[in-house]
Amino acid sequence: MQRVYGTMYKLLTSGIVPRPVAFVSSISEAGVKNLAPFSWFNTVTHNPPIISISCSVSVNIISETWIHNANACSMDAPPDVGEWPISGLTPADTAHVKAPRVKESAFSMECELFQAIDIVHPETGETTATLILGRVKYIHVRNDVLTDKRDAVNPTQLRPILRLGDITYAVLGDGFRVPRPSWKDEGEGLQASGILSVHDGKL
Repeated sequence: MQRVYGTMYKLLTSGIVPRPVAFVSSISEAGVKNLAPFSWFNTVTHNPPIISISCSVSVNIISETWIHNANACSMDAPPDVGEWPISGLTPADTAHVKAPRVKESAFSMECELFQAIDIVHPETGETTATLILGRVKYIHVRNDVLTDKRDAVNPTQLRPILRLGDITYAVLGDGFRVPRPSWKDEGEGLQASGILSVHDGKL
């Protein structure tokens, strides 16, 4: 059974790529400040702004320039060992949460717990993971990674690290733009060509 799950893990993490990597800063109940990278991470919704991760307090995006600092925090250190000194990174103040953010990160989100959902195996009844939904309370973004309109992040400036399979990482390369089709502009043509048909809902 363990072999099956090990194979499943390798297939999922190598086939679902690339995955964004969150660098999570947290504080334990005992006051230990910690850092850890997570590639089980994504955005869920913008209203309210929610992200998903297996642990969430202050979430930083890793850029190419300090990937080795972040990777140092993937060490299997005991839970009572804080990994900030290992990272060589700089803690910075936050506005709404106790955990510090990473000063070197050009994009950091301060999050509070929105919901914790235990993932229970349907056959064994064992809780194998916990999905943490974090509500984004505040975003720190460096000016030099913003677009010219200053209303979005320029990914080529941010150069975020992406996770592939095994211990392989990548850097976001050149992007390309694909306009989203509009029903107003293209719907009538699609219907006239016979590609699509619209029903009145009656049986």
